Amino acid sequence: MSGNAEEGIARTQAAAIKASGTQGKELEQHQQRSIAYLDERILTTVLVLALIGLVIVWSSTSSKLVLYGSLVGVLLMTVIWGVARVKRIERLRQQRIEQAASWRSDQVK
Repeated sequence: MSGNAEEGIARTQAAAIKASGTQGKELEQHQQRSIAYLDERILTTVLVLALIGLVIVWSSTSSKLVLYGSLVGVLLMTVIWGVARVKRIERLRQQRIEQAASWRSDQVK
């Protein structure tokens, strides 16, 4: 998807939130989700570039230390990334639980 299409989608979503009459909190939440999505795209780009760099190192090195050291580094980074993803998923679940609780409290009133 091109940058212009994504910008158009973001503008349309922001306009829909403004039209709903709740500009404050919902617009801020929408912007936070957009920032988080952008952060994920940047991280994915960095990881792809790192993978390309590793393929170049692995194909051109003759040193066993560099080869196995980079392999251990990749394994450690994979574990760290997995732990970070699990924590993010848990944080999102907690936010959704809180959001559902606020909806329930709004319905009771």
